[in-house]
Amino acid sequence: MKRFTLSFIVLVIAIGLPLLFIHSSEKDATSGDQRITLKDLNKALVFAIKTAEDNYYKPVDKNAMYHGAIKGALAAIGDPYTYLLSERDHQRSVENLYNAEFGGLGVSIYPDHRGFIKISKPMPGTPAESAQLQAGDYITKVNGKQIYLGERTGMTLHDVVDLLRGAVNTDVTLTVQRKFLQPFEVKLKRAKISVPSVTSTMLENKIGYIRITKFIGTDRSGGTEVEFNKALAAHKQAAMQALILDLRNNQGGLLDAAYHIADAFISEGIIVSTRGRRSEFDERYPAHSDILCDPEIPIVVLVDEYSASASEIVAGAIKDTGRGILVGTKTYGKGVVQKRYPLTQIGAISLTISSYYTPNGTSIDKSGITPQVPVAEVQPEKIEQIMQRFVSEKNAVENFVTNWIEEEIKRTGEIPKDFGLLETKLPQFRQSLADDGLQVSLRWLTLRAEQLFNINVGIERVVNLRYDTQLQEAIRIIKADEVGKTIQLYRTFDHIMKLVGQELQTLTHGSGY
Repeated sequence: MKRFTLSFIVLVIAIGLPLLFIHSSEKDATSGDQRITLKDLNKALVFAIKTAEDNYYKPVDKNAMYHGAIKGALAAIGDPYTYLLSERDHQRSVENLYNAEFGGLGVSIYPDHRGFIKISKPMPGTPAESAQLQAGDYITKVNGKQIYLGERTGMTLHDVVDLLRGAVNTDVTLTVQRKFLQPFEVKLKRAKISVPSVTSTMLENKIGYIRITKFIGTDRSGGTEVEFNKALAAHKQAAMQALILDLRNNQGGLLDAAYHIADAFISEGIIVSTRGRRSEFDERYPAHSDILCDPEIPIVVLVDEYSASASEIVAGAIKDTGRGILVGTKTYGKGVVQKRYPLTQIGAISLTISSYYTPNGTSIDKSGITPQVPVAEVQPEKIEQIMQRFVSEKNAVENFVTNWIEEEIKRTGEIPKDFGLLETKLPQFRQSLADDGLQVSLRWLTLRAEQLFNINVGIERVVNLRYDTQLQEAIRIIKADEVGKTIQLYRTFDHIMKLVGQELQTLTHGSGY
């Protein structure tokens, strides 16, 4: 069987800028206007850049103009997934998407509303954990360079990431500000850090829960597939009776990674196929009989409007084959595949090369996948949304949460871990907001405060059943033993619709239309 692995960049194109333009002897006419040749267009581009360089009233960055020309050429295709990546963005995608690892410290960071960088949670077994960095610590300097985001410094979060990452076994010195202590320096040695993409837990009634946030890793010894397999094995060891696969807010990733996840559930047929203008991009990805998940285990997949691309491949395969049911809202609808073509010292081109099709031959591009059980998350009224935005812009909840945490640290000498203590203060805080003309629901306020509390004290919650109506419905369906019934119902419906379609076609042809 021909195997073209879309996860890998097979054709490594290293082209300098001059080779982007057709040789001066090119005589072919462009399709848009037969009077203008490619030679004329190339000459016009060079002339336009040269004219601007010589005559513009301020100095001109010629390289930036050529970069803009490449961006414009790709944008002219009219495809949102075909574009130029900068060298830094391409390097990040190689680390985060393809390699699923990088040289770094193993620390999650985020900017507070003032532009300072805070630590959310050191990852286990990393240099950050070994150095006893804590949630809530501020990183004020990296190798002596002051860290502050904003227009005044021009520094962005990406710039901070660049400073923290680097070659494995190289040193980096952080200046850390911890509450109620003088700033101190800590020297760390960068190590290989794996990019996480899977979280899991066991819910009530032995219902396994696995959430995939992205599909990464081209090496089957790492990335999403390995993380998923470990989570699935742990659930099987714990006598899992059903599985919820959460693909909400998963905007995609690598086709191969998605294929291997779907292959863990499906034992026969084609999981996904691709077709492009060039035959080398045509591929069929078959299921294998040695599945990892017992076929008797009911499967519920959670999806929403942000489930896209690779996550739609998995969701579409499970729905089409009847291996499980989908719960949530219609998915995004990205049914095309991209390939990265590196440009030396520039970055890379992301180019759409093919469309992909679910097992029944359907393209979901721009249409998405409709779940068998539609469940929409609770949406606030318009006025409530406006009030929430005002409260967020004032950083009112963030200030309240961080101030409360500081007071607790002063009082107890420890970082608080029980959100329940803070929650008792929220009705009074809500009233103070209302006194200022900001009416928000206690439900939203509690959810937002808990999110900020967890970030600031380093708690990572896998699920929040209290507010997750889609997850609640998935659990109800499993407990009511409705997964198989729902699959059978939709199979019967699809069969009836096919018969109706055939009958209409027969009547149409028979009537001479």
